[in-house]
Amino acid sequence: MHGALVLFLLLLAGSGAAAEETAPQEPTLPAAGSAGAAAAVGVNSNSVLVALLDSHYTELAELVEKALLLQTLEDAVGKHNVTIFAPRNEALERDLDPEFKRFLLEPRNLKSLQALLLYHVLPSRLPSDAWPAASHPTLSGEEVELAAAGTGMRVGHAAVTRPDAVLRPDGVIHGIERLLVPRSVQEDFNRRRSLVAISAVLPTGAPEVDPRTHRLKK
Repeated sequence: MHGALVLFLLLLAGSGAAAEETAPQEPTLPAAGSAGAAAAVGVNSNSVLVALLDSHYTELAELVEKALLLQTLEDAVGKHNVTIFAPRNEALERDLDPEFKRFLLEPRNLKSLQALLLYHVLPSRLPSDAWPAASHPTLSGEEVELAAAGTGMRVGHAAVTRPDAVLRPDGVIHGIERLLVPRSVQEDFNRRRSLVAISAVLPTGAPEVDPRTHRLKK
């Protein structure tokens, strides 16, 4: 799936020349030399979003596509620099709780998936040499705690394992050891899990129905 997304972005990046002749119906990623078009769209082939498709972060890129967030992130980098915290592929492939992963990928939980992914993006540029020890707002609307100690940089409960992994004119990507889960998503997951558990348990004294006759058992 991420292969298709890569092809999509590269095709759009190479369409700068054609864009001068015909007005596109949707915003496209211009060629690196198309400064005017890049300013209008906010993204070019040297964008941090294109760099997100690096092999270390393909799982995160796939989730961004599933969550229908590409346009939202394009708009964000068009307005200001961004900082992206990208979990390693292994953290999403093997380390993520299977039940939680199923919850995120259910269509009815799209809002939770979007909130979780936007929690990994800050609307400002924070390279390692400007790392603050303070809470910072994310694109999800919730704040995440940033810390720096003798053990290194941390975001939330995750260690930053690859500081400044990707540096681009419109943003920076830091590799982190695990997925960040905002409180709102954790609470939504716990609430859904509790509802499932409750619906699976027959209340004490509740009438039982005979599956053959569909009548109440005596």
